[in-house]
Amino acid sequence: MYRVMIVEDEFIVRYGIRSMIDWEKIGLQLAGEAANGKEALELMEAGMPDILITDIKMPVMDGIELIAKVRTASPDIKIIILSNLEDFQYAKEAIKHGVSEYLIKSDMMPRDFEQSLLALKENLDAAQKGRVAEGASASPEPVYKEKFLLDMIEGHMCQENGEEQAETLGMARLHSAYLMHVSLNAAEHGYTERQSSIRRAAEQLRREDHWKYELFPDKQGDMNMLWTLASKEGEPSACGMAPLLDLANDLILRLSEAYGLRATIGISGRFSDWAGMKEAYAQAVHAAKQKMFLGSGRVIVHGSDDMREPDLQAEHFKISTHQLQSMVYAFQTKELMDDLENVFEQLAARRDVELVQIVSLELLMVLTTLWQEVSNDPQQVLQLKKQYFDELSKLETLEQSRTWFIQSFEALMRHMNGMYHNDRNSIIKATQYIQQFYHQEISLQSISSMVHLSKNYFANLFRKEVGESFLEYLTRIRIEKAKSLLTGELKAGDVGSLVGIHDPKYFSKVFKKITGVSPSEYRQWIREHGGNLSV
Repeated sequence: MYRVMIVEDEFIVRYGIRSMIDWEKIGLQLAGEAANGKEALELMEAGMPDILITDIKMPVMDGIELIAKVRTASPDIKIIILSNLEDFQYAKEAIKHGVSEYLIKSDMMPRDFEQSLLALKENLDAAQKGRVAEGASASPEPVYKEKFLLDMIEGHMCQENGEEQAETLGMARLHSAYLMHVSLNAAEHGYTERQSSIRRAAEQLRREDHWKYELFPDKQGDMNMLWTLASKEGEPSACGMAPLLDLANDLILRLSEAYGLRATIGISGRFSDWAGMKEAYAQAVHAAKQKMFLGSGRVIVHGSDDMREPDLQAEHFKISTHQLQSMVYAFQTKELMDDLENVFEQLAARRDVELVQIVSLELLMVLTTLWQEVSNDPQQVLQLKKQYFDELSKLETLEQSRTWFIQSFEALMRHMNGMYHNDRNSIIKATQYIQQFYHQEISLQSISSMVHLSKNYFANLFRKEVGESFLEYLTRIRIEKAKSLLTGELKAGDVGSLVGIHDPKYFSKVFKKITGVSPSEYRQWIREHGGNLSV
């Protein structure tokens, strides 16, 4: 396990660095802490760490002096510099001593810090296996190049500083460049394993000498490749895009055959200076995301005919969860399938990846809610939810999503059809209970619980079987009983209470709504005409 030492004069910062990483989990051991360079050197007498994390500005001995002394004693040590100052001069001074990473404390996030440590660990692993050439520590670390390229795609550095730092890092000036974004299914393999597979596959690519590449991860963990022509010889129209397409397709094939990974590669338009990196990255990512509509496992080039503009005339639509639930409860399988097909047709016309993700989540919520309402096994529902989320995370294209949702809703409908006859008996039981205990307090929640069905499922099934809602049925039964009682001498208010409607005004209102006359008018008509009033 590789040893790590932290050198920082502020205790709270040391504590934060110590706490934000699960050191053992990522295969590292926190071997010591010091408040300045002098203390750190004294600790190192007992044994050198493999990775040194140090502040720049410290009392007694600052970080630059510490690094210079450590490099003399241990040329292969990996070094991460921390600073409160976004000063490029410090970075240039650090690079002279082979520093691996330069991080700004205020911008440092646990995920970014962990990613830097994992990259250094991978570098140490490679060195142990003899895959790092002798003397490589004298040149700038690949990790530092990756940090520079990450800054460029995020627009954190101007063109002038970009050219200066690129030169310091030994990177050629840009003449003709393209950016590739390698998109893998996030559900496949682990975060570090995916990156390592891409690095190894890239090393095996056969390419012409005038093409060079730099490989680096973005903050989402996806890998990117900056491809540049080594000189001005050859215009991109002649030797640019065609070789890049071959390289991209070769990388996809190697990842599939050697590592079982299905990759989609987006390629940016051509750019010729460092200031163009940010836009090129956006283009490459957007191109890769079009796998949602064009299919995965292929190369998609920004500005190509495949990337047609979305149909701006496509009618705005919104998922009606209530309508979907109603069709399920009414066993309207054909109507439900037609509605789902229409949803995905509109998504295909719009070609909006984020909209597809939003709609997919809404449909998933409908599915899980319905299963929860029609199942009496909470554990089964929980397992089904986990299964759904796992399966959905593996879907890459709109066609895969369409097929998955249609099959999932069909499975739900088959389950409900299987339950239907048993649940019909529950509705009969509920109507019998209402007819007997109409005068008591009966709520939708209480009666659905009595027959062991969820409230929403019971309400929808009741309407389907009886032809009216639970409340309409209960009220009608109560008014029928009230009509019988009104033939006697009881007051209308007392009659209402006896049938379960305790508010006299509300009883009178409901009675008139159903019969067309008030309770007193009904009583008068019965006395004058006998029999029952037809309504």
